[in-house]
Order: sequence, then C-alpha cells, then structure tokens
Amino acid sequence: MRHSFFSLLGLLVLLGCKPAVETLRGTPVELSGIQSSGEKHFTAGDVVTWAQLDDYFRDRTARIGVGQADGKAVLGRLVLLENAADAADFMRVHGCIDIRGPVGVRQLPTALEVEVEITGKDGQKLILILKSDGTPAGEG
Repeated sequence: MRHSFFSLLGLLVLLGCKPAVETLRGTPVELSGIQSSGEKHFTAGDVVTWAQLDDYFRDRTARIGVGQADGKAVLGRLVLLENAADAADFMRVHGCIDIRGPVGVRQLPTALEVEVEITGKDGQKLILILKSDGTPAGEG
C-alpha cells in the first residue's frame, strides 16, 4: 500500500511539473518561421513585424500631427504602451539600443506568444512577450 502511494505521488509530481505550453528556443531566423496552429495562419516573424517595435522603442515613427492620424496608428500605439507598462518603465530608466527576436515562441491553440529581447543603453535586458491571434486587433 505504501509503495503504491509513493508511486502515485511521484506520478502526480511529474505531471504537475510539466509546463502547460512549451517555449521553443532557437535563433531568431529559425523561430520567425514557426506558424500558428489555428484557423488563421501567421508566423512568429509576422507577430514581431506587426508590433513595430522599432517605432515604439527606438522612436522611428513619423510624427503624427493634428488631423493626420488614421486612428489605427494612434490606437495601436496607445494599446501597446498601455499593455506594456513594464516596458515603458524600462524605457524611461534604461533606454533602448537593441531589439532582438524572436528569442522564444509558444504555440497556443489559437495564438502565438513571441518573446522579444530589448537591451537598454546600460546593458540591462527586458523580455517582452507579444501575443497574437492573427486578427487585425490582435496583431501584436
């Protein structure tokens, strides 16, 4: 009886410790080609492109003047910054000299989570997780 209890306990520990979703690792080129498994087909590279990280973190966007905004660009920037408060705080303190990614990808049933590494001017690093279901509102 005691042996079966410990066997059952060991099995529960093994099952309980398994991550819900595996994070795939590799080079940015290898990871960029990983595709979603849902109805919409898009890649991890698409998610990084849609996020336009250079625009947000290296401030390479064209300035938008009154009456020039198409709504989508302004809304997209607002949503990214609101959802990435940690990234905004990181930028205030450390700045940005490099954006590298994807550095990790998780395939969810209808979405991809893509990890991107941001390096500050002082060498500090931040991992930003982009989640997309491939729809225009969820492109990154």
